Amino acid sequence: MTRKTVTFTLATCLLAAAAVYAGQGLSMKCTAKPQKDPATGKAGKACNYEATVVFGGGMFSDQMTCYCRHCKKFVYLHWTRQGAPVPANMKVTPQPKPLGEVWDASTGKVMTVYACPHCKGPVLEIKKREDLTHCPVCNRPHFVVDKSKPEMAID
Repeated sequence: MTRKTVTFTLATCLLAAAAVYAGQGLSMKCTAKPQKDPATGKAGKACNYEATVVFGGGMFSDQMTCYCRHCKKFVYLHWTRQGAPVPANMKVTPQPKPLGEVWDASTGKVMTVYACPHCKGPVLEIKKREDLTHCPVCNRPHFVVDKSKPEMAID
């Protein structure tokens, strides 16, 4: 092989490795417009809820993203990634056990219910960014990625 070929191959591998990460942190915000009060006709306040939401885990651990209605915040269930080389100073944490399952009659999906790590109340996993369309505070379909803030790569 020529020196140019080796250099090109190495550069390609480094660039590809730099683009791969296990998790993603996104700044999300509610863009719902204020609703009018039917009794008075006056506009209420805009929701403007903002949160940083993390999907995926890291090299040694994985995590589940959830929203707890009782705690009123995004919560994360963490566990040690199966088959990952665990450093000596890291505690091995098993994958969380579900509390049960619920069936959503409107979609036909069976969803697994877990315990919130803070209040032990029920939470559902949000598997990917595309599943998070409604604001958890005002329940309206205007929860979007804030493009003015940077995206976090997590590993």
